[in-house]
Amino acid sequence: MPAPTATQKPERRSSARVPAELDLTLSRGKGNPIMGRTLDLGPGGMRVATARPLAVDEVLTFDFWLDSHARAVSGAARVLREYAGQTYALRFEKLDGEEEAALSSFVVKSAG
Repeated sequence: MPAPTATQKPERRSSARVPAELDLTLSRGKGNPIMGRTLDLGPGGMRVATARPLAVDEVLTFDFWLDSHARAVSGAARVLREYAGQTYALRFEKLDGEEEAALSSFVVKSAG
């Protein structure tokens, strides 16, 4: 892949994402769960809006439901960056093979 020119921004995301608004619960080691919603979702991560602030580089556990509550997805994700209004980019740090496959299938179905 050629290097970006001065007018192009490099692509930071390593996998495709699709718009997806799903209820989400994030948890830290201590304290109450943080409620939020996914805004987009892909096999490598998600963009989320939360009710409380998150810290960049923080690792949280998460869970949400795919496909009308047919499939729960849970794991760990790292906060990569913050956008305006308590919106964040998260990268999945720990998912099992079945959850990765379910996410990939969801992205393919949603994009198609």
